[in-house]
Amino acid sequence: MQYKTEKTTLNFIKKESTNTPVINYSGFNELQEYSDDYGFEDADIIDARSLPDVSFSVDKQGFELVSFTPRKVDYLDSAAVKASYYAEVEALVKKQLGASHVVAFDHTVRRGIEGSNRHPAYHIHNDYTYETGFIRAESELDADIMSKYAGKRMVQINVWRSIAGVVQKDPLAFMDNKTLDEDDLVTAHIAFNDMNTGEKHRGEIFAVKQNPNQKWYFYSHMDSSEAMLIKGFDTDKSKAGFAMHTAFPLSGQDDHGTPRQSIETRTYAFFDDQ
Repeated sequence: MQYKTEKTTLNFIKKESTNTPVINYSGFNELQEYSDDYGFEDADIIDARSLPDVSFSVDKQGFELVSFTPRKVDYLDSAAVKASYYAEVEALVKKQLGASHVVAFDHTVRRGIEGSNRHPAYHIHNDYTYETGFIRAESELDADIMSKYAGKRMVQINVWRSIAGVVQKDPLAFMDNKTLDEDDLVTAHIAFNDMNTGEKHRGEIFAVKQNPNQKWYFYSHMDSSEAMLIKGFDTDKSKAGFAMHTAFPLSGQDDHGTPRQSIETRTYAFFDDQ
């Protein structure tokens, strides 16, 4: 099969590392800082748009491209996003997954420009570990929701999309979950200080060491009428658990193209019959 590929580098955990990797966000204009456990390695990223007969889903590969054209909102106004955009994201996830109930609980706007406190994340990661996926739900969601769906299937989904037209720089790459060897997973610590709110966040995420069996994909020229569903956690162990993902540089992107601006909205989906 003929397909298009981007030859690039991705930020893996070094093979020889035995430490706990650390990522630090200053909360200001600086890019993320990484401990010496990280290192960039050559990788081929397949453009999924060049595979016309191949489709991906959150339950098989851990990620899925969908159409999504929400109403206009000021994405820099957090209150406006929560008041309007969250409901549309919840409806999208509910429809795509066939869920009984969906709750959007958080979002991040990333802008690769001066004055932004969150930039594209150049480290391969999953937002949660097996433990923190459930812990985050307990800390963010109402107790009555957790009680109502206790013992039922719970899935964490991020909805990621461009908020400034076609993505020309720093698109997202996704690993097919079926090609992940869990022996390559590494628990990393992440620290973030928000220059606007003063929030200090500390958490644990999954990072990964490189393995030649891994398959990586991206969607070229994503625009604001599309969204990626990215699974971060699933209590159903028969489905893909999550999708490792990262921003990566397109060839020649520093010579042309505007900085990527995007929003990722975090949700939990619940199922009555699973």
